[in-house]
Amino acid sequence: MKKKIDKTLEAENITLLKHLLGIELRRLCSENEIDMAFFMGVDGRTFSSHIPEHLTPMQFHLLNLIKMNIKHICGQLQSENMKVSIQQYKHGTIMISGVGDNAFLVSIIAKGLEVSQIRDLMGAATTTSAVLKHILEVKPINKETIAEYPQEVSDELKKLSRLLFKEQFEHTRDYKKNIEIMNFLKDKIKSVVGVGAVDEIVTLVLNELGTAPAYMNDKLWITFVEKVIDEHIGKQRGDIVADECKKTWIPEVERKIKSFV
Repeated sequence: MKKKIDKTLEAENITLLKHLLGIELRRLCSENEIDMAFFMGVDGRTFSSHIPEHLTPMQFHLLNLIKMNIKHICGQLQSENMKVSIQQYKHGTIMISGVGDNAFLVSIIAKGLEVSQIRDLMGAATTTSAVLKHILEVKPINKETIAEYPQEVSDELKKLSRLLFKEQFEHTRDYKKNIEIMNFLKDKIKSVVGVGAVDEIVTLVLNELGTAPAYMNDKLWITFVEKVIDEHIGKQRGDIVADECKKTWIPEVERKIKSFV
């Protein structure tokens, strides 16, 4: 059975859509060396933010500057529908880009920038603004809804969908079960063939099955154990050892599977 690793999760409920806001701000900052980002409403509410755990003096200064001017910024957006604002200081830059008519994105860069660098960052902020608008409107991320966007916005939404699937899936019961079984079997294999051969055996058998540990199911785990024993342990340690492994390992794996039901 071949499993697709490149899965996505359509964000069709409000909880997942809100989670996407945080992921997108984190990506904006990490990929563009932006120190802080805030997604806010024109009424002053903060929908989401990304702030370093420890602030440098300049980061702290720029953050306070935004806090002091937030009423003025909101007023501009409400009365003039401001699209873009760039405020450049000696040691930092604040960029503000509109997200629809009722929200805006603030990007803070606590270092000196050249004009060409600001232009590139504004491009990234504009893409993020379009992505945030999509999320704020509680739209799902699927082929139909993102087809109308420019390529860079469509690509970013696809990446978010994949990241959301990954982050959410790693907290599911099936994922935790599969990782626990995999670690259990690695210890079993190591006890018979030694630590050096474990990863090679596991990789070969998973490739034959066409899947990864995270996407295994109950039937595949039994097949996995049988292949490990028949095709690898038997050849390396002989039939007697292989038979003993099969008698003990399969019932133990079955018990582990049942313990998660």
